[in-house]
Amino acid sequence: MMEAVRTPEKLGQVLCVDDEPSILRSLQWLLKKQFDVKTAASGNEALALLETNDFDVIVSDQRMPGMMGSEFLHEARRISPRAMRILLTGYSDLPAILRSVNDGEVFRFVNKPWNIKELPKIIADAASIAKSQLAESLPGGDDDSELDIREETILLIDDDPMMGQLIALALGSGVKVAHATSLAEAVAIFDEQNVGIIVSDTRVSNLDTTTMLKVLKHEHPEIVTVVYTATADAVDVITLINEGQIFRFIPKPVKMVTLKQALMAAALKRRQLRASPDAAKRHAVESVSAEVRQDMLNTIQWSATSVAAVAGGSLLQRIGGSLKRMLGRRLPH
Repeated sequence: MMEAVRTPEKLGQVLCVDDEPSILRSLQWLLKKQFDVKTAASGNEALALLETNDFDVIVSDQRMPGMMGSEFLHEARRISPRAMRILLTGYSDLPAILRSVNDGEVFRFVNKPWNIKELPKIIADAASIAKSQLAESLPGGDDDSELDIREETILLIDDDPMMGQLIALALGSGVKVAHATSLAEAVAIFDEQNVGIIVSDTRVSNLDTTTMLKVLKHEHPEIVTVVYTATADAVDVITLINEGQIFRFIPKPVKMVTLKQALMAAALKRRQLRASPDAAKRHAVESVSAEVRQDMLNTIQWSATSVAAVAGGSLLQRIGGSLKRMLGRRLPH
């Protein structure tokens, strides 16, 4: 007697949203062997499905009539907070991408046309995280009525003293802000203090900060990062989300109201992650290569040498052990 062929267990439930039928057919074809797939041709149709289904992953196009992908994902996060959110994008609409970061808190951006080998893997990773975690809004809730941001230490990385003053004005007295004016100083402060929130420009003293932020997120996923810059483009933002899982992105000039909202939201997110450390898996990122790490270390050491040349002292010696602890003791040989 022949044994019955067992059907492989599906990896999760996926909702695909796009106004183009051909795109939905392509996604269905690509994903149906691994996932239970439902499709919707509009944001409103997708929201109706969210009310009656418990999806693990939501994959949405950005450009749709009636309701853009960023708007839909904002509502999807409210209705189905456990579901991981992925946005399909064409790199063209920076304001919409910023909204999807700041309001929808997407897990990954995927550029169209997608890679048929990479997209199922990204969705599988997202489904695995969603199935193993409760909604991150459950621990600690979304209620910020009793939130005290003074419980957190904020690491500000910027060589502009005005940003420190702006944070003080936005949050009031008693908030713990450690201000680093160089990458090397940021490393030392991160090691010496219990930093929960990082606020950083993308460049400090003409040096790029984003690689260090990506590495920090990989080694310390419980850290919540707010980034601002005057020179953002869509590619930069997408890279910071996919590789650094930044929590908020603010274009410069930074308005005090916007900064306060971002920092209060970051403090709430930090409280949720403290209440449920496993929820940090929802913000996991892949490790950067050894070559990129080495370039980052060279930049930090150059930063320390430059600071020491101006101010004297032993910052290079001070950050040696700090780098090992910050990077999980996995320094390149």
